Amino acid sequence: MFRNTATTVFRNTSRFQIGAAATAATSAALYLDHQQKHSTSSPGKVSCEKSKTYKTTLGSPVKTSAEVPKNKDLRVISLEELREHTDPDNGLWVSFKGHVYDVSHFPKIHPGGPGRIEMAAGTDLQPYFDVYHLHPDVSGFLDRTCLIGRLSKKDAKKSEKETVFANPYAEDPVTDLRDPFGGAPKWSNLMYKGHLDNFYTPNRDFYVRNHFPIPQWDDVEQDYSFDLVLPSLSEEDDEEEENERTFTLQDLRDNLQEHTVSSVMVCGGPAIYPRYLHRTDDRENWEVKHFKRNQANNNFWGGHGKWTGYKLRDLLNLQGIDVDAIALGEKPLPDKYLKLTGHDADETGAPFGVTIPLEKVVDPFGDVLLATKLNDEPLTPDHGYPLRLLVPGFAGVRNCKWIAKIEFSDDLHECHVDTHTDEVIYPPDMTFEDNAARTDVEMDEKLKHYWETNKIWRVMEMPTMSFVASPEPDEQFSAKQLSSGEGVIVRGYAFDGSGHRMARVDVSADGGKSYSPADVDDHEMEKVHRRNHHWSWYSWEKKIRMEDLDEEAQQKLAKGEPVQLMIAARAMADNGNVQPSREAAPSLYNYVGNINNAQTHTPVTILPAKKC
Repeated sequence: MFRNTATTVFRNTSRFQIGAAATAATSAALYLDHQQKHSTSSPGKVSCEKSKTYKTTLGSPVKTSAEVPKNKDLRVISLEELREHTDPDNGLWVSFKGHVYDVSHFPKIHPGGPGRIEMAAGTDLQPYFDVYHLHPDVSGFLDRTCLIGRLSKKDAKKSEKETVFANPYAEDPVTDLRDPFGGAPKWSNLMYKGHLDNFYTPNRDFYVRNHFPIPQWDDVEQDYSFDLVLPSLSEEDDEEEENERTFTLQDLRDNLQEHTVSSVMVCGGPAIYPRYLHRTDDRENWEVKHFKRNQANNNFWGGHGKWTGYKLRDLLNLQGIDVDAIALGEKPLPDKYLKLTGHDADETGAPFGVTIPLEKVVDPFGDVLLATKLNDEPLTPDHGYPLRLLVPGFAGVRNCKWIAKIEFSDDLHECHVDTHTDEVIYPPDMTFEDNAARTDVEMDEKLKHYWETNKIWRVMEMPTMSFVASPEPDEQFSAKQLSSGEGVIVRGYAFDGSGHRMARVDVSADGGKSYSPADVDDHEMEKVHRRNHHWSWYSWEKKIRMEDLDEEAQQKLAKGEPVQLMIAARAMADNGNVQPSREAAPSLYNYVGNINNAQTHTPVTILPAKKC
C-alpha cells in the first residue's frame, strides 16, 4: 500500500541544506524588499507600555545587523501571546533564539510553499531548522526585517522544547554520503575527478535533488499506478471522468516498446553566484566564507546517464492522440502543456508538480521517456523508482519523479514549484520589490504587463554550458611542470540543453582575457543523436604550458614568485550560442540565478621550482 511520507529537500545534513538554504535565502530577499515597499505595521497587535517606546524592524527594516534593536529595546512577549498568532487573520508569529517575529506576509512569497511557513506559526523555528538546515543569513534576515519582540529566557527554552516537528525524511533510504548533495559538499565530491573516467556517471555518483520525501510502496507491482487525463477527443466526449485512465507498470511492459536514451540531466539552479549578490551586510566576505567553491565555479548538479523506459508519445498515441499529425503541424495542439504530478508531497499534503510543453513530448526525436532504468539498472528510490519522466535537455526539475498523474492543460501546474520564483526567469530590470508586488491583490501594473507579454518565462531547456572538473580549485602545480611540457591538464564537460552539438570549447588561463581551443570528444554520440537532438555531453581537455602564460606571469615565476592562474572554460554550440563571461552574469541574469551559464573560474597556483 502506498505510504506518503511527505516532503524532500535533501536527506541527511548536506542534502537538506540546499532545499532549505536556497529556499530560505531566496525567500529572505523577497520578503525584505516586500516589507520595505508594502508593510507599514504588524498584522498582529503589538501593544507598548506608555513608559517606554519599544523598537521593531517590522515595517521599518534595517540594512545591517548593527542596526537591529538590542534586547533591552524589545517588548517582552509572553508564550501565550505568541501561540495566539497562528493564522493569517490574526497574524503569523514565530520564535527563534528568544526573539519573536511576525511573518504574516512571508507565506505569499515563500518558494517552499505557504504551508511550510503556516505550520510553524505560534511555535519555535529551531526544530524545523534542524530538518531544513538554516541558511547562515536567515537569522540575520529575520532580525533585520520582521522582529517585533522577545520572549523571556524561560519562555524561549519552553517554546523550543515544546515545539514538535517529526522529521518527514526519517524513512528515506540511507544514501552514500559521497553523493553530490545540494548543500555545500566539497568540490571533490561534487565533480570529483573520477567522473572524468566515466562517460556515463555511475549511479552511486549521480546527483540527487528531491523537493519532498521519497514515497514508498509495500508492493510496487501491486500498488503503484499513475493516471493519464486526456483532452476531449470530440464534442460529445467532454466528461473528464471518461478521459482519465490508470496505468500500472505491467500495462507499460505489455503495450509499449522499450527505448534507451543517453542524456545529461542538470539542475536548473546550478548557479548560486548571482543569487547571493543581494544577501548580506558584508557581501564579499560572506560569500567567500559560506560559498567558497562559488568563487571558482557555478554550482553544477548534474550527470550523464543511459536512461531506459517507454516513450510518452507512444503511450499518448495508443490512447488516440495523433502525435504524428500534431508534430507535423497537421493538427493543432489540443493543449499547450502536460501537467506532471508526483506521488511525493510536502508536510501539508500538497504534491510535487511541474509542466512541460506538449510539443516536446510529441516530437519523435524529443525522446521524452517514462523511465524505469538508469545505466541498465532499475532506478533507485532516490532517482524516482519505480517510474519517472526523462525530458532530455530540460532542467532537472521538469523530470518529474514517482509520476502519479499526467494531464493535458493550457495552464501551469498549481504546485508552488511550478508557479513561484525558483522556476522562472525575470528580465534584467526586475527587482525583488517587483516580484513581491506580484503577491498583492492589486498586482503592480509593470509586473502584470511582464507576465502577460511573456517577458517572464519558465525554466525549461538548459542553455549552452561547460564546467571544469579538473583541476580542483586551489590546486598547486610547479613551474617545472609547465616548462617540461607536462603542463597543467584541464578537463571538463560541455553540453547544450536545446540539443545543439558543441562546435568548440575554449580554455583561458587568465580569467577570460585570452583563450585557445581545447580538444573535444563526442564519444561517437554524434552518430547516435540526431542533429539538434544531441542530449549527451562532450568531454574536453586542454594542456596549459608555460608559453600559455602572459609575460607578467612568466616574469614572476622567473623571480621565484608564485603565480595564480584563473582557469576559465567557454563552450560554443554549433548554432553560435556561447557562454558569457562571469563578469557579465549579474547584469545578464535575474536575481534568482536560474540557468546561469556564465563561464566557470577555477583558481590554481603555480609555484616556482625552488618552492615546490
